[in-house]
Amino acid sequence: MANILNFINRNFGSSEVILIQLAVFFSVVLFVGVLLLIFLRRNPASKRLIGLLLQNAPVALAKKMKLLEGEDRGVVAKVATPLHSVLSPSSAEDRRRARTRLLQAGFRSQKSYRIYFALKLVLACLLPGLFLLRGMFFHFTPQILLTCLGLAIAGYFIPAIVLSVIIQKRQQGILRALPDALDLMVICVESGLGLDMTFKRVGDELRSLSSDLSDEFHTVNREIRAGRPRSESLKNMSLRTGIPEVQNLMTMLVQTTRFGTSMARALRVHADAMRVKRRQVAEERAAKTAIKLTLPLILFIFPAILVVILGPAGLKIMKVLLPVLGSAG
Repeated sequence: MANILNFINRNFGSSEVILIQLAVFFSVVLFVGVLLLIFLRRNPASKRLIGLLLQNAPVALAKKMKLLEGEDRGVVAKVATPLHSVLSPSSAEDRRRARTRLLQAGFRSQKSYRIYFALKLVLACLLPGLFLLRGMFFHFTPQILLTCLGLAIAGYFIPAIVLSVIIQKRQQGILRALPDALDLMVICVESGLGLDMTFKRVGDELRSLSSDLSDEFHTVNREIRAGRPRSESLKNMSLRTGIPEVQNLMTMLVQTTRFGTSMARALRVHADAMRVKRRQVAEERAAKTAIKLTLPLILFIFPAILVVILGPAGLKIMKVLLPVLGSAG
């Protein structure tokens, strides 16, 4: 036993410190377990009622009910609801902007808004807390306080950075599938389908290529069927994607519907214009390649070429010329 304690003291520090840290760890685990039991406990009557509804409901409806149940009664939702109000924006404009960014990332539920701000608060407190727990038995210094402040700031901005990455990835996927969607829309409109059925058919066909764009088309179709004006539904799609190309397409569809011009001709002209724009963007990126390669060329490739070319000459000078100069002196 003494050998084990000596080994622990040599490699991990004081044994008393380790025992205190283990006690804190198991106390936190026990506290979290009790909270989970409290939140997961459900009224037996409501549990039995939900089970009866799931037995008698169709498969699709049962899946939808399970999804709604998870949103309303989940542990994450119960924890995030009181926490998100601490960092939630007070003005309506800031709340609208935050919801728009979540929509552009593909998160449409009300729960995602609460989880987003609750996650910012949790990470802003958790990262400094873990750092202080790691060094809780040491003296506080200004460096430790600055580190905690930096970790809190990083924890606050990490969800926003991750959300921006998700938005960018989703927009790139929609942009890749948008030309094919335009071609399908031209074919559907020229074959005699209306705009609503065109959105539905294109959404079905694009499911394997881009599920995000397919969901957007289906969402527009459902909004129109629910009674929302078509122009408003189209503008909402451009708002949910945040892509200028989609916004131009939706604006063109609204103007075509308003003035009664040919939908097929307008879509074909718009598809041709988008192909020209994509070609111009590709040419612009190709022209920028030479300029972007200048810095890596100077920093990495050019020094290696100098070493290969001037290295043997330098060695020859050091071997022949320097002894001659030394003897002459």
